[in-house]
Amino acid sequence: MRTKKIMCIILAMTMMILSACASVTVNNKVQPAGDAINEASDIVDGETVQAGEADLEEEATDAAKPVYKLVKQYFSRDYEGTNKTDGDGEPLEGKEVYDGTNQTIMLADESKELYPDLYESLNGDAKKEIDAAKKYSDSMISQANEDADSSVTDKRPFIGPWTDYVHENIIRADRNVISYTRDFSSFSGGAHGIYGRSGITYDVKTGKRLVLADVVDTTKDSLVSVLKEKLLKMGEERNDGDEDVFFDLDETLGGYSLTVQNDPANYYEQSAEEAEMDEDAEPETGFVWYLGYDGVHFYFGPYELAAYALGDWEVIVGYDEFPGTVKEEYLPKTDEGYVTASFIPMWSSDLDDGSDDSLHFIFKPEDGQDDVSDEIDATSLTLKKGSKEAVADEYFFYNYNSNSARQYRVVTADNREYIYINLLTLDDYTDVVVFDITGGDIKLAGTYSCHLVYEDTGDDNYAGEFMLTDPENMYYAEVGNLLGTYTCYGRYVVGPDGLPQFADNDYAINWGSENVTSLKDIKVTVLDENGNETGDETVPAGTHFVPVRTDNKSYVDCTIDDNRTVRLKYTKTDYPIEIDGTSVDDLFDGLVYAG
Repeated sequence: MRTKKIMCIILAMTMMILSACASVTVNNKVQPAGDAINEASDIVDGETVQAGEADLEEEATDAAKPVYKLVKQYFSRDYEGTNKTDGDGEPLEGKEVYDGTNQTIMLADESKELYPDLYESLNGDAKKEIDAAKKYSDSMISQANEDADSSVTDKRPFIGPWTDYVHENIIRADRNVISYTRDFSSFSGGAHGIYGRSGITYDVKTGKRLVLADVVDTTKDSLVSVLKEKLLKMGEERNDGDEDVFFDLDETLGGYSLTVQNDPANYYEQSAEEAEMDEDAEPETGFVWYLGYDGVHFYFGPYELAAYALGDWEVIVGYDEFPGTVKEEYLPKTDEGYVTASFIPMWSSDLDDGSDDSLHFIFKPEDGQDDVSDEIDATSLTLKKGSKEAVADEYFFYNYNSNSARQYRVVTADNREYIYINLLTLDDYTDVVVFDITGGDIKLAGTYSCHLVYEDTGDDNYAGEFMLTDPENMYYAEVGNLLGTYTCYGRYVVGPDGLPQFADNDYAINWGSENVTSLKDIKVTVLDENGNETGDETVPAGTHFVPVRTDNKSYVDCTIDDNRTVRLKYTKTDYPIEIDGTSVDDLFDGLVYAG
């Protein structure tokens, strides 16, 4: 019973916390270039025209996987009280008392029309989490300030800052499910912090958040037997051959349900109601589980199965070894490529003694940097396993707590395997460093410099970075200067060398000069609603041009005052940029240049 009570406390803490840049913003008024996201629709003058309703479901199944974004929140607060020092004489003025981040996965608006049920359920839940995270951080900031003040009365040091970090990662995303993890770590004074993980899975077609019993046909006894066998083997390996490291596994594992979601409403509604009847009553809790491409993952946090010092436990039950049947609609396809979150550990070169034979990253701090500080300026990144390694000479910024170096494991349909890692670098750029790990080897494939793509829905609370989930449907952004400075994004695929390769005819411009007016009469090419050229004409001086699309090499498409789309063709694309021999700076007013 004691272990179950501890587990419930951890779950409650998890839910309170959870409910608790180099980028390019996608304005939803601008549709994606080419057939980028919604292949079951056509783009006509910036509006989406849906295919026939009878064909929509079939086309969605065959062509378009959902696109997801990651919404980030940051919370930090300095001491707000009147005490100059804490109870140990250390300064409180200007001291950070709380630091937190929260990440929430949402369906991008680009996929809303193909997956309306998922959009409603996933994004509805996400908005509740975002609101709750703000309320929770406000509460923790208040408590941290109170603890700083009470340290003076208690004549003790204030141990801080208090921290809460929540990171979400997509483990599997296809046409059937999205399954992702929510990892948290928290410190609010005391001997050590606490950490853990929850798993969330939705049916993509229906939008239903799934419980384990929706996915598998098995009995709890059969599942517990398999989990226990695997855990005992893990315990023996972790504890120098001694498998006797656990609390009562039969009691602990038998206390989980296959039909319960571990969410705040379920936990608090049951616990409040039952507590009135019996002070020893405990809410029913479900397994923490999620779907990968390799099987069903089960997670057990510290204190749930064994002592805190032994850490957390993740058990993977392969689809072909599951006790019972995994329902066919939730099995991954084996003939498609996929992208999943990667969790390769990363540490400083100063802390690497060469004894670790597992796959890991090593960054080299810039000379004079404190290698244990939260924020690091690094000069290289190495991926290493045993005697195999590859080094990328990259200058980048790394933050231990913000998940700033996001990793993806990218597997193509022809079984090539890569690690993509996003490194924040100078001038708001992101370097996507690609390592080829096909066949167990480690090679540096190269680096692609870009901007990450953010979707802006008009509400800053829900703006988010596009996430990688499909090697045939990745989104990155470029910077161009053909009509002032602009950023443009498009669809990429994994190229023959492993690097992102542009796969569309043109890019959608999502930021640029919006008040461009022609100073002279200009010859343009008129486009029809399908983007085909219909002929040339001259538009008069004083015409307003809004850039919407470009190949970033030879032309920029713009809408003009009468809502037609026209193409500006360039005769010179290095400085000074020219159209028909005349500099664009002499042709237009209102061009904005960055840098």
